[in-house]
Amino acid sequence: MTGGRVEKIDRKDEIFLPIGHYAIFNCKNNPNKIQPKISIYGLGSCIALILFDYKNNVSGMSHILLPKSRQNKTINFPHKYANLSVKLLIQELINHGAMRKNIKAIIVGGSKIFDLDENFMGIDNTKAIKQELEKLEIKIIGENTGGSEGRVVIFDTNDFSVYVKSTREKDFKKLHG
Repeated sequence: MTGGRVEKIDRKDEIFLPIGHYAIFNCKNNPNKIQPKISIYGLGSCIALILFDYKNNVSGMSHILLPKSRQNKTINFPHKYANLSVKLLIQELINHGAMRKNIKAIIVGGSKIFDLDENFMGIDNTKAIKQELEKLEIKIIGENTGGSEGRVVIFDTNDFSVYVKSTREKDFKKLHG
């Protein structure tokens, strides 16, 4: 793991993504032919930002905690913040062979998991992600946000499918792919 990037694939060909981290995968330049799943378990008010370029087979996901960084200096884990992660993840995809015009987005999370009147973090995170994607002209083609339950999200880099399950659901539902 370097600079927030997770590269370790477990025995089930899965990458588990902690808060503030990201994973990038380029299936074309993969000598091992492993096409892992990227997963986040216990996604509450955080956002899973999934970006991909179908044509060039490049994809990535980040686990975003907060809407905006208030620091102007270098941050150790910029993928914790929506305003930084969106730009950085797009750039990483481009660096790995994606074409900006082909990049699409899916967002998952943004729950209000605590029943407090002043708890708007999930809403703020969702709004911040959407604003950043709109500024950068990246189209959102799938979304599972809001509500009051946590989620599990699994992104399959093999076919760009996304599966989501809330904490009360027994089975995963296919969101995309």
